Amino acid sequence: MDHKKVMTTLLAIMLAISAGGEIAGAANTSGSANKTAKDSTISTTKKDQTAVHTLANVPAVKVTTRSTVKLTDVNILSQDDGNTVTYTLSYKNNDSTPMMMLDYWSKVKTKGGTSFSPKLIAKDQEKKTVSPGSTVDLTYVMKVGREVKLSDLNFFIVKWDFSKPNYESTLGKFNVPASYSITTSVGKTKTVRISDSAVKVKVSGIKVYPGEDKKQYVKVGVNLNNVSYKLLENPNIKWILRTPGGTNYPLTPDKDSMSVSIQAQANKTLSLMASLPTAVKLQKSELLLVEEQGEEKTALPVAALQLPEASQSNVETTVNQPNILSINGQPVSTLIESARVRSEEGEYELTMQWVMKNQGKKEVKVPTYALEIRTEDGTSYPIETKALDDLKLKPGATKTIKLITTIQGNGDTSKIKLYAMTPISKDESKEEGAGTAASGFEFSYPVGIYAIPESVTTGDGLTTETVIKNAKGTFGVSVGSLQRLPWTDSDIVAAKVTIRNASTKTVQLPELEAMFTIDSARIDGDTKLIRAQGGKLLGPGMVTEAYLLTKIPSELVMSRLEVTLLEKVSEEETNDWITLSTSGLIQPLSYVGDGKQFTLGTADKETELGVRRTYVYPGASSDIVYTEFEMTNKSLRQSGLAKLVGYYKTADGQYYKATAKQADRVPGPGQKSVVTFWAKVPKSVTSSTDMRLIIGEGVADNKFVIGEGEATAYVNALAFEVKPKTLSVLPSLNDIDLYPYKFSGSNIKGYLTGGTNVQFEMIYSLTQDEAVDSGEYGHKLILSITDGSGKVFDKELTPGTDLKTGINQTLNWSIDDTVFDKIRGGSYRVALYDVFEGQRIRLAEQGYSYDVSKLPKEEPEFPEFPEER
Repeated sequence: MDHKKVMTTLLAIMLAISAGGEIAGAANTSGSANKTAKDSTISTTKKDQTAVHTLANVPAVKVTTRSTVKLTDVNILSQDDGNTVTYTLSYKNNDSTPMMMLDYWSKVKTKGGTSFSPKLIAKDQEKKTVSPGSTVDLTYVMKVGREVKLSDLNFFIVKWDFSKPNYESTLGKFNVPASYSITTSVGKTKTVRISDSAVKVKVSGIKVYPGEDKKQYVKVGVNLNNVSYKLLENPNIKWILRTPGGTNYPLTPDKDSMSVSIQAQANKTLSLMASLPTAVKLQKSELLLVEEQGEEKTALPVAALQLPEASQSNVETTVNQPNILSINGQPVSTLIESARVRSEEGEYELTMQWVMKNQGKKEVKVPTYALEIRTEDGTSYPIETKALDDLKLKPGATKTIKLITTIQGNGDTSKIKLYAMTPISKDESKEEGAGTAASGFEFSYPVGIYAIPESVTTGDGLTTETVIKNAKGTFGVSVGSLQRLPWTDSDIVAAKVTIRNASTKTVQLPELEAMFTIDSARIDGDTKLIRAQGGKLLGPGMVTEAYLLTKIPSELVMSRLEVTLLEKVSEEETNDWITLSTSGLIQPLSYVGDGKQFTLGTADKETELGVRRTYVYPGASSDIVYTEFEMTNKSLRQSGLAKLVGYYKTADGQYYKATAKQADRVPGPGQKSVVTFWAKVPKSVTSSTDMRLIIGEGVADNKFVIGEGEATAYVNALAFEVKPKTLSVLPSLNDIDLYPYKFSGSNIKGYLTGGTNVQFEMIYSLTQDEAVDSGEYGHKLILSITDGSGKVFDKELTPGTDLKTGINQTLNWSIDDTVFDKIRGGSYRVALYDVFEGQRIRLAEQGYSYDVSKLPKEEPEFPEFPEER
């Protein structure tokens, strides 16, 4: 028989046997040659010796005079159908010519004589030669019985020898010491071969997370250090957690660990997860690394690493306790800062503020955690949010995320918890309808379990202070008043919120906005917040006020109302700061009786308010109701109210918008400011005996209106009783009250001139109360002259211009009319009218006699003499 054909046939048979997967084994070229080439068995005399984790002391077998082969790695994997054993032989060529690998192969037998058929793994079948001065690793795989131990096996090195009857010669054998352990000790590094790359593998830790249904989530961290000189990319490796009892649990890489791409001399840490029954004890468990090869995906053992003691992950926090998440190795603090509950017919809406702060030194990309509320009975309510999409946090950066969900129940937050779960990877192949399933991450585990703080929503009622604590400080917040005010064809809901610094340090208020919830309707649009005058800094115990406004239909009936202060964190983002519930209870406006005064403000900023008088300007079809309103500055500084807004309200609930005239200048200490209100109303209204004037401070553009500008709403409203009076006509033009003027002008003379012209002269006094500041006066005076014949002549005068202020002023005017032609005496009457908006009331009337001192003397009449005859 041709020896070459025999050798080729035998080699073809060996290579035709396919082994699944790739196996890793670390090359080891150290060691000394065995002097007896055919028998290199290592025996031990000590039965109870310390376990060893290296095969470096197993002697090499000589394959030539100078070249050797060593057993450098051996592994075993327990499976249902037996154990899979892999071992690696390292051939070192110390000769000057290539070593042909076709000349050598391996056999395995137990000490009892049972033979096994090892096969070269697929990727090593292409290794034909060993160049001079180099080393080649060949890995074999075989199946053995479940009871077979590595120390029971003899690994033989065989060479073709055609001088022998069976054409082969045994060069030597290896025996694994009984003290040898394939498991790498805790904290140690194991160098393995993965996809023909040398990789150092080390377990970085193991954590246990709580699960449900008597399950626990186990997370194992593994660091891979690529110490070879080429890229290690997506090897066909699998990870297994093996318990001391021998049960295997497959580990699944999380989302960030599913793809492995490690440059030469670089490393990457993988996170591996498994879901185990809580009854499984993890002490002395092992991490197995296997590599899949071949079409059959045969699992070949690569390494076993002892797992350290598992630490229970402290992901569950109490109220107001932060939970530190590790994101890409950076600590990120998370905290449920506040919660708000709004109940509605057997369910409630829960709104929470989840605050994240990067406490690390590098920017992190926050995972898209799955967020849900879980009740005591395990019911889960998912929370939808896009705030985590592409969220990145720079070092020191903080992000507050608003979480909202609706839950069945009575709103008891002590019986629910917020779960933050790791993202679940989507199986894209299944989504696309592919025939093969991708190995996606099929479960998630909690990284945070948060107790929900007590809702910062107050109970029913007003003026009850609620104390809240947040990153800005400790604050006492209450609704001081809640008013519903008329506004054209709608109503204004105005809430005055008092904010007190309840801490012992100066704090700064955040930028706040407002939101109302009426019954189940949230009003986000037409809602305003007006801050009281002053800065944002509050010293210990200091109080500031804010006014929250919205407009609603006048016919709307409210059963419940909630007022929410929102903290503005960006131009487009706000977070709930506090919500106060009032049950829709609208307080009646403070009532000020006729002739009474009301003091508004604090001790250092008081303003005294009161109605001075109200009277009616009668018209043909309607009347004008007119009120003089006084504001007196009682403080020691220049101070006053914003531009006032007024409405007249009748006893039957009709509202009439009042026009206001007010001085632009803020009154100084002790000064008065007069505001006049008027409205045109039906004649039936002015005859009412029960009328109110509702007055408030005007606001616009989120601030009080001072000086010019029109108010778009108003706050701090009061209801003043008004009693329209009919003014008695005075019999003299002296001491006429034209507030803030006083007029006396009874010294009037009308001079007849003997023709159609009459000259009038009035000596008068017009004084103004200097302590009173008023807006545009708006009134005119008419001096009405009624001749004896009944003809009327009006003279229009404006105080301050036509009528100069001062004592003993003189006013001259004349009337030219044919009615005065040839009048030589007689009398006339002078009436003084106050004219406002075209309607007048008579203030005084007085009779006078014409002055004839300027009439020309008449020529005497002589009798006619008779003509001479």
